Amino acid sequence: MRLAWALALLIGTATAQDRPDTVIRTTTRLVQIRVMAQDSSGNPVSDLRKEELQLQDNRKPQPIAFLTFEGSASPAGASNGANRSAGPTGAEYAVILIDWLNPSYRDRVTDRELVYKFLRNARPRQQIAMYVLGKPSRLLHGFTSDTAELLQTLADTAIDPEDVYDPMPPTLAEPRYKMWATLTTEEKIFRFNVKILDTFETLNKLADGLARVPGRKDLIWISNGFPLVVDGHAVAGATPAEIEYPENMQETVAKLNRADIAVYSVDARGLVADGRYGDVGTLQEFSERTGGTAFIDRNDLDEGMRLALEDTRISYTLGFTVPVGAVPGLHRILLRTTRPGVTLRYRESYQLDEAGQ
Repeated sequence: MRLAWALALLIGTATAQDRPDTVIRTTTRLVQIRVMAQDSSGNPVSDLRKEELQLQDNRKPQPIAFLTFEGSASPAGASNGANRSAGPTGAEYAVILIDWLNPSYRDRVTDRELVYKFLRNARPRQQIAMYVLGKPSRLLHGFTSDTAELLQTLADTAIDPEDVYDPMPPTLAEPRYKMWATLTTEEKIFRFNVKILDTFETLNKLADGLARVPGRKDLIWISNGFPLVVDGHAVAGATPAEIEYPENMQETVAKLNRADIAVYSVDARGLVADGRYGDVGTLQEFSERTGGTAFIDRNDLDEGMRLALEDTRISYTLGFTVPVGAVPGLHRILLRTTRPGVTLRYRESYQLDEAGQ
């Protein structure tokens, strides 16, 4: 109930400013998706043509109805296949999700320091909200453009206490490692499973709530990640596939895509040279499957967070018609380009209901 109440507050601050120009949506027979294109150096590509793209809906090739360039750059090839939409575009709302459930206490301190550094220097054009993934998960501040308010809120918020059963402390001599060692394998697996399921639940509820906010949303998730398989790596003594979460991942990614949320995951540890734990592969998967970016193993993470907010200022909107006879349900999108060296990012699916939208 507390999580639902917090979500209602978060959404209420956005829907008061609702606008009818949702960019990525499924209409009666038309699907629109936002596409970001980058060259091999990571620079945005602003002159893609419709003829250079190949689209599949549930593995079946589909013609592209239109490709519209949106951004402040001048696309040299726009007249050859992509229309122009004047002015900068991108997400109007962003949520900073601070993970205090999966990282150790030491990494939670690092997470907060990173968010502090980012907010001190940020000049966002989006409305930003702050949320904690923890015990319990909760809203820290609703959508605002006032970074001073966000900074004060963060300063007034205590970091969630350490889980005394943290399975991977910095040194084995710490008291909490001895507490973890007293648990049976089954108890350790249970605790890991609860933590992972709580993470999925929070992401699902955020997606459900933010679906009411118009347009594309950015979710900047500060975390070390979590394992998608509880095995001997996560818990000594567990079987190779004690518990697996592919269905949970699929459900959550589908909800994020339906809500038009791109996940930008950030591992606040920066360059990791000491082999400390973390399951950043999960972060990468969430980002890749929702059209976002993972900022991992780098030392300029506050810059990475800024880039996440600026990511869609140069983008394309691509439209295609829902195939005749398409079956209602989740449809997977596959988009490729014939231009060498160009990487595309986009959401991987859309939901078709019984009415064809």
